[in-house]
Amino acid sequence: MVLEEMLIIRGPIDTPEIARAFREAGMPARITQTVALEGRVAAKGTIGAVKALLREEVSRIEKLREEFIIEEGGEETDTEEDEDAGPGPLYDPFLDMVERIAGDITEFMERYQPGDVVPMKDLKEWMVPSAGVAPGEEPPDASGSALHRMMALSTMDENGLIKAEGEAVVVQGRMNLEDIVITLPGAAIEDIDPEVLNEHGVLVEMTVIPVPEYLLEFGPEAILEGDLDKLGEIADDLEIDEEEYESFRAGVSLKRVAIGRTLEILEERGTLTPVEVAEALGSSAVESAGEGWKIVLELTPEFVKGLLNDLKKVGLVRRKGEKFRAI
Repeated sequence: MVLEEMLIIRGPIDTPEIARAFREAGMPARITQTVALEGRVAAKGTIGAVKALLREEVSRIEKLREEFIIEEGGEETDTEEDEDAGPGPLYDPFLDMVERIAGDITEFMERYQPGDVVPMKDLKEWMVPSAGVAPGEEPPDASGSALHRMMALSTMDENGLIKAEGEAVVVQGRMNLEDIVITLPGAAIEDIDPEVLNEHGVLVEMTVIPVPEYLLEFGPEAILEGDLDKLGEIADDLEIDEEEYESFRAGVSLKRVAIGRTLEILEERGTLTPVEVAEALGSSAVESAGEGWKIVLELTPEFVKGLLNDLKKVGLVRRKGEKFRAI
């Protein structure tokens, strides 16, 4: 079948609710669940090693930048554009992340001793500090602080320094801060030479996990009558992968163009074979009204034959022998 499109949604979804949403948009779908494997890359190393690695990389890039400026015979300015072009955006966020997590671990260990039982209420207060903040106001950078403290807790747990027990956390022990192993997103080291990573003892680790994947198959009704505006709203609500969505939408839109032009040709020229329709499509174009673009449909006779047969199934054309005509 030519008049069909497929869309892949990754991650858990409410299948009946998704089917209903697409159906209301005029795009009924057959949904099949499968499982895909996804690799998630992370960098692991001691806090001391990771900080040294990232600082070394920042220094290396700053040196390269200075050499480039000298070679070009120019001077570094303080414009916003120059600041954006510097090495900071590449590595500073991750270095800042490590330093803040290390600071949070230090603060936690200074507050609690091995053997202490930390109730969930106290833990939540530590997660989002409110000291010095007026009632009803959110602390500055509350979400960022909470994220780093969550990562600090995860790091302490992975190193055996704390253990969750019921509705509390029990402090298990202490370590030299620089020797604590920390895990960072793979993006933190994606541009660093593997030999440099090895020199610092930083390991790149890929974790492969199963991810539910849903294949949505759409037939002629969706191609012909689906509401693309509602489709965009659904894509936003479901957070569908942008490339998947754009590819699906483009496929639907282009098939609509092919359908429209094919019906125009049949209405203009009467009964034609798929070969004759394909020749007519290739020798003409769909043009915009004063917008400066056109679409040329260079479709094979095999594709056109499949398109005409699908249009026959939905009652838009009739077939007599090897020829088709518009209704």
